Amino acid sequence: MVSTISEVDSDPSNSLRLEVVSVLRNGRRRYDPVSKQRLVEACRQPGASLAGLALRHGVNANLLRKWVAGQRRERACDGSVRAGCRAVRCG
Repeated sequence: MVSTISEVDSDPSNSLRLEVVSVLRNGRRRYDPVSKQRLVEACRQPGASLAGLALRHGVNANLLRKWVAGQRRERACDGSVRAGCRAVRCG
C-alpha cells in the first residue's frame, strides 16, 4: 500500500515528519530546521533510500540530495579554513 503525503503528515508516530513552517508566494516551502535535520540523518543510515524517503515525506528527491550534500560540506569544513574547502554560507 502506498501512503499519501497527507497520511504521512497526519501520522503522529512518524518521527521523521517534515514540518512546513511557511509557504512563500511563489509556492516554495520553508521547512522546520529540526525536522529537516532528522530527515537528512535518516538518509545517511546504511541501506536508506534517499528517493524513497523523499517520496514518503513529500519533498523532491533532488532537494533532499542537496540538503544531504550541504550537510556533508558543513561537516567537512566544520567552520575552519582548510585546503580544498570553499566558503559556504551556513544556516
